[in-house]
Amino acid sequence: MNKITILAIALALFASCKKSSDNTTTPATTTPVVTPSGGTYTDLYNFNTTKGENPIGDLIISGSTLYGMASSGVASGYGCIFSIGANGNNYTDMHDFTGTSTDGLYPTADLTLYNGLLYGMTPQGGTNGSGVIFSINPNGSGFQVLSSFGVGSNSGAQPTGSLALSGNMLYGCAGGGAIGNGTIFSFNPVGNVYTDLYDFTTASGVTPTGTITFSQGVFYGPAAGGVGNDGFIYAVDSNGSSFQTLVAFTGTNGVEPGPYQKLVVSRTTIYGMANAGGANGNGLVFSVSTTGSGFKDLYDFTGNEGNGAAPQGSLILNGSTLYGMTSSGGGTYTAGLIFSISTSGSGFTDLSNFNSSGGAFPEGGLLLSNNVLYGMAYGGGQYGYGSIFSFSL
Repeated sequence: MNKITILAIALALFASCKKSSDNTTTPATTTPVVTPSGGTYTDLYNFNTTKGENPIGDLIISGSTLYGMASSGVASGYGCIFSIGANGNNYTDMHDFTGTSTDGLYPTADLTLYNGLLYGMTPQGGTNGSGVIFSINPNGSGFQVLSSFGVGSNSGAQPTGSLALSGNMLYGCAGGGAIGNGTIFSFNPVGNVYTDLYDFTTASGVTPTGTITFSQGVFYGPAAGGVGNDGFIYAVDSNGSSFQTLVAFTGTNGVEPGPYQKLVVSRTTIYGMANAGGANGNGLVFSVSTTGSGFKDLYDFTGNEGNGAAPQGSLILNGSTLYGMTSSGGGTYTAGLIFSISTSGSGFTDLSNFNSSGGAFPEGGLLLSNNVLYGMAYGGGQYGYGSIFSFSL
């Protein structure tokens, strides 16, 4: 199922479940539902026009509070930063993006907590309209744009994914750069110093996507383009040297790594998902060595009942079990699902299917805390604008 088809289904579903009379109210937490897999799904919060719409990305947790961003909605229509209790109570709209030269708009990624502040990026807004890096206090005060892309030494544009923290430095990816094919950069919160570490070339491929993963002095990440224009997985040393294409997608082994993906690196093995391609054309779960050898197609999505299609976000690893979501496929509503699978590729389990009332079409990843998975659905929910949910394992 291609992206256009998925969006068409999503729009139809949104139209069927919107309730204009409810758009200005705050939804209540719904009754938990025990799924056939034995887990408990709880719809914690339903987005609406006044409190944010259509979240993309992952949640983070600090104590008993979840933090995230909605890509649109609120008074400005440009999205917001929010917090909510892990039990679904106390939803707070912390900051509404305005799209001005001193703000961002349309966030599509995660927040990063460092040294008592939340950091994040937006792909648009700022001085040059090419996106910003910002910080905000966890209580919602003190929002600041720290750097605008496309201005001065910050040669990137339209940043992709989220900021990754290693030591006292933040790292990220963006389009633009010195050559115009994308860049990997570092950002030092002390002094707000932006440094261009690596510029993608026509030979190495174009347009990094998702969030970089830092492990043992090496950056790993997904990218679009490449030799066959089907995307690839790359590795590059943290000083910007020794670029290597680890996996070149060709269709048979997958197409287009998930656009909101962060690869999982466990010792010498990388785990990830392709958005399309594979045996059934619906995407797959894969593993590959950090050297680029030993690529394994662990599981091919079918899009059928009890299965999924078109994964957009990331996997998370707990012991020898991977957890993830697909943005379509699944049960009756074909609105995506939550799944688990062994790192060996065995034991695929459909944990919970999304539907119009409890959320639909997730485009991010999951967060695991105290044996509970937390995540967001892009659409569906009580008002058709997405939801925040938990799933107790």
